[in-house]
Amino acid sequence: MSRMDNMDMPPQRGPETADEIAAAIFMECLMNLVQSAAYLLGKVKAPATGEPVVDLARVQLVIQQLELLDKNAEKLSIEEQQLVKRSLQDLRMAYVTAAGKTPEEAIEDENTPEADPEATPTTEATPTTEATPTTEATEEDEEEDEGSRKRFVKKYS
Repeated sequence: MSRMDNMDMPPQRGPETADEIAAAIFMECLMNLVQSAAYLLGKVKAPATGEPVVDLARVQLVIQQLELLDKNAEKLSIEEQQLVKRSLQDLRMAYVTAAGKTPEEAIEDENTPEADPEATPTTEATPTTEATPTTEATEEDEEEDEGSRKRFVKKYS
């Protein structure tokens, strides 16, 4: 670049007012959050291992945070609201590309127990036989085990 090209560019102006500073901080925080989600989607290799890190559960949390921010964006400037919406849309698309489903579908899948036709339902075994006359519960055991499982002590007479 020649010296002449450098003169044609207007000087970069930094934020000056409190609102401009707050907006710059907000946008920087938002971009850091989105960049962290990109790391968790495996788009960047981890420096320590050289392998990409994929953690879709944490990316879901970032998406939920951005959704909450989007729902409560009335106090943000138009530019900030647009950045939130655009970031949320881009992150959702990247998630679908990585996971093959939307974050909402993934959450539903986590909350729905998978039906395994070979699995038998596990129920707690309850004794079906009645206590024999020689088995008695003492009052001390009943007081100690209040609210928990009752113990029976056999007494041989």
